[in-house]
Amino acid sequence: MVLTSKEDPSIKLLRSGFGKQVKSFNESNPSWGFGSSHRDASNKLYLSPEQAKATPVVVSQGPVYKNYSGIGTQLESKFNSSTMPGFGTSTRNEKIGKNVPGPGAYPHEGGIGIMKESKRSTSPRAIFGTASRDQQNKVWLDDELMKTFGGRESPGPNSYKNQPGVGKQVCSRYPTAPGWKQSTSERFNAASPTRNFPGAGSYLVPEALGKQTLSSKKTLPSVKIGSGDRDAFKKIFISKEHEKSAFGLNSPGPMTSKFLSAVGSQPLSSKQSMPSWGFGTAKRSKGYETGTPGPGSYYA
Repeated sequence: MVLTSKEDPSIKLLRSGFGKQVKSFNESNPSWGFGSSHRDASNKLYLSPEQAKATPVVVSQGPVYKNYSGIGTQLESKFNSSTMPGFGTSTRNEKIGKNVPGPGAYPHEGGIGIMKESKRSTSPRAIFGTASRDQQNKVWLDDELMKTFGGRESPGPNSYKNQPGVGKQVCSRYPTAPGWKQSTSERFNAASPTRNFPGAGSYLVPEALGKQTLSSKKTLPSVKIGSGDRDAFKKIFISKEHEKSAFGLNSPGPMTSKFLSAVGSQPLSSKQSMPSWGFGTAKRSKGYETGTPGPGSYYA
């Protein structure tokens, strides 16, 4: 007679001996399963050094290296990351040092790359060249190697252009022979020899009065009426005796001078400004009866 779980409650506590065992004192037997990787991934598995040498390299990334910075967190496990301090994120007291920059507010220049400060030298760096293969083949190394390239860039037969021996010679070692050519002047000019001559009244004769434009003629002095007024004429210096008669003519009268106050700031450098007192413009400090003071609220 077979009992079911409804008839015997102890059957519910029984577990299968196949598969993963929940209880720690029962060992789970190894199980096999089908892999989920594709064929290309299986070709990349490393088996032995001999197998790696026989396998052609088809997944190499080529000369593309990525250099990580030596400052900060190191991504590679063989390099230890140096310790670095950090600043707290709590808010500061607004009363003390409100407009004063704190630590970390100044920009620090990195130690890698081009140095902007003259007291720090920029380290040399290597870059990949951009020259083509044809340009690389033309680089001179030594005389023995250059002999193997002899005649590679030389022109072939019938590549030279021979210059003619008649006419203007391009090469300086060949003299150019004199040549004759026909004139381009019109015919029958001798029939009217005075056809292009200027006639009477065609010359521009400058005036003899005023400024002379020709350097062979001298310009005479001229007299003109002045444009100054009478007040300006009175200020002309003639002699010391004549100037004494105009003493006090343009001098300021009484009560025309402006006297500066002796109280307050003195604009004249010969007068010293006395110290003065003023009322402050700072805000009053908040009382501590509104709550409990936090960190940084004490005046040390």
